[in-house]
Amino acid sequence: MSDTADPPRPPTGVRGDAPRQARAVATRGAILAAAAEEFASGSYHEASLSRILERSKVTKGALYFHFVSKESIALAVVDEMEVRCRAMVERADALGLDPLRTAAQIAREMQDALDGPVLRAGQRLCTEGFAGPQRPGWPFRFWEETFTGLFERAAAAELLLPSVDPSSLARTMVDMSGGAFAASLAITELTDLAQRVCENWELVLGATAVPAWLAAWRADGGMRAVLGPHVVLGVAEGRGWVPGV
Repeated sequence: MSDTADPPRPPTGVRGDAPRQARAVATRGAILAAAAEEFASGSYHEASLSRILERSKVTKGALYFHFVSKESIALAVVDEMEVRCRAMVERADALGLDPLRTAAQIAREMQDALDGPVLRAGQRLCTEGFAGPQRPGWPFRFWEETFTGLFERAAAAELLLPSVDPSSLARTMVDMSGGAFAASLAITELTDLAQRVCENWELVLGATAVPAWLAAWRADGGMRAVLGPHVVLGVAEGRGWVPGV
């Protein structure tokens, strides 16, 4: 077939199916959003299908059309969390920053995302063992691998002190982030999470980065100047941003 040949036409009736498909996508999204809120507010065993139905405002038939059980809904929430976590890394990489600034960018995005229910629900479900057999320890393993890769690049670029082990630093940052989230949730219901995250990263980078990088980082405002995810999206889509926002 020629490269310039007309593409095959869709079968009759496909256009008429588009609104139905859009409704199905919206219904599934409503169920997942409701489930994320339910799982974020309590354990898997405490979560109720009836409350998910009530939150989502869909029918029982619609719920069971998309999901066969509470477990399948939980796995879908973890799937959505994974998609969002990987998207954070892609957006940060697309900014073309050095590895340490990229790591800080990801931490800032994660901090903001934890204000929403999807990542909180996914993290809770993973901690409780409902991530599925193929994903033990998600998202903690993912973030350890991500930060290890970034810190290895930073070490190769001589941005870290020679005594710093990239793998140990990655584990430390994941452990500190998990602790900051747990403490902030318990004490202030996440209202001081941004402060805790910024303080942790400033402290650790101050002890592990080389003086020249650290001086430039601090001159630019450090963690307080790291762009929020809404600005990063604008950069990724070519809209630009105002420095320091």
